[in-house]
Amino acid sequence: MPAASPRPSDTASEQPSTGQLSTATAPATTLVVPEAPPQRLSIVEAGFDEPRTLNPLFVSDPVSEELSRLVFDSLVTIDPSKHEVVPALAAAWQVSDGGKRYTFRLRTDVRWHDGQAFTARDVEFTYRAMLDVDVRSPRYARLAERVAGVTALDQETVVIDLIKPDASFLPLLATLGIVPEHVLVSVQPEQLVTDPFGLSSAVGTGPFMLKQWVRGEQIVFERNPEYYLGAPQVPQYVYRVVGSLEELATGLQDGLIDWAMVDAAQVGALPAIDGVSVQSFPGFELVMVVLQLDRRSSELFLDQRVRQALLLALDRQVMVDQIWHGRALVAQGTQPPASWAAVPLGLEGEYGYDLAKAAQLLDEAGWQLGPDGMRARDGERLRFRLTATGADPTRRALALWLQQQWAQVGIEVELELEQWSEVRRKMTETRDFDALLIGVRWDLDPDQRIVWSSDSIFDGLNAGHYTNAELDALLEEAVATTDRAQRRELYRRAQEIVLRDLPVLPLCFPDLAVVWSDRIDAPSLSGIAIRLRAGIEQWRLRR
Repeated sequence: MPAASPRPSDTASEQPSTGQLSTATAPATTLVVPEAPPQRLSIVEAGFDEPRTLNPLFVSDPVSEELSRLVFDSLVTIDPSKHEVVPALAAAWQVSDGGKRYTFRLRTDVRWHDGQAFTARDVEFTYRAMLDVDVRSPRYARLAERVAGVTALDQETVVIDLIKPDASFLPLLATLGIVPEHVLVSVQPEQLVTDPFGLSSAVGTGPFMLKQWVRGEQIVFERNPEYYLGAPQVPQYVYRVVGSLEELATGLQDGLIDWAMVDAAQVGALPAIDGVSVQSFPGFELVMVVLQLDRRSSELFLDQRVRQALLLALDRQVMVDQIWHGRALVAQGTQPPASWAAVPLGLEGEYGYDLAKAAQLLDEAGWQLGPDGMRARDGERLRFRLTATGADPTRRALALWLQQQWAQVGIEVELELEQWSEVRRKMTETRDFDALLIGVRWDLDPDQRIVWSSDSIFDGLNAGHYTNAELDALLEEAVATTDRAQRRELYRRAQEIVLRDLPVLPLCFPDLAVVWSDRIDAPSLSGIAIRLRAGIEQWRLRR
């Protein structure tokens, strides 16, 4: 944390009146001493996006997931410093049946926010709800392909049986928030998605309780005095929705906002503010261009030489310097720098900026330069559509930069700047695109089957219809063992295959950027700690 320094008053809006000498006719003067402003009791986080819900059954976006963790705890969590699974609601667990059975022994000192005891039936109810197709949980596909059954043996013991051994189960699926059976059991499965639980009300076991949600403005959380890890240090935690960097800067300057996560490409636009620092951490997001490999839609990118030329034509370090102002790392692989599976691949020079080689590859593929400086083959111009989120200033700037870079080697790119909802629809539903500029925030476990596996073409994020049997086998082998060294080696080999095939163009890993007021005293921060709000019950305001 930054060292303490002079800072604005914690109660920003009211300034103390100045002490004055009375000029009344009384012979004695009276010194009027101003009352000290009240001490602010809440930590205020700001963000540009509002969560859709806090209900763990339905959270599917980063903001919802992160704020949901204030209210709902999970069976296990991740130790940010060691990247290892540690107990949460489960005090301990055993693995048997060749890695297919997980028996969790639950803590006995946990109570729901309404005072009811937490039991194994709540865990059973939560996972069975997510596995119920009528509930329409976004967790359904991942759970259904891994989990065979969930059974509460008694009040303190729950068993989760897997279809086959899967090392990603604990960090990926045992970290999902648990909901109370006694509150939701009377709601029909198909009505859970529209139930006010997680919106206007919520009963969890986490460090904070939902007090108030004013849509478009703020969410107020109250301290859970009975939290099993100890009551939070602050009585309230507030998430405030802001509409611009200017509004965020004003709130930080006035002492009304304590911290926020900001797009690493935009954080440099904030003015310098006394007592506020910008901190950057290795992140989990990979910014990439997904290429259409389904020949029914397009055959342009089926030639590996074209895919290689596209990447060689990009000076990605200049991209990082110009667009992210140095707050990103050029992607030399697919595992994020914050992951324990990130290792040097020795391929750093394979796709360095090389316009001459890019042009040579395009020539070899039959795409010849015309008199207008653009390429064509058999009368067809080398042209494709690049779809990106137009409302996102970083995505828009990056799309324009890519268009300019590829024009240098004679490739014509038509930009389709869409709303995020339309980009998401093309990514997950219609697959109607030539090339798609997106960011994928990887899970805390290095399993990346959801993007690269052939099985993820129809129910995952393999939007480009990429298939490689050797890669599929490696990815399955990597989750069949819990040996971390073995998994790391398997993922190294998997990355090499992806970089050889180039079903996507990996661009960079942006930092996780945080603006942080020295009013907050918190344990050591990291990308994982912020993402999980780990140890948030220990955060406090300096006096």
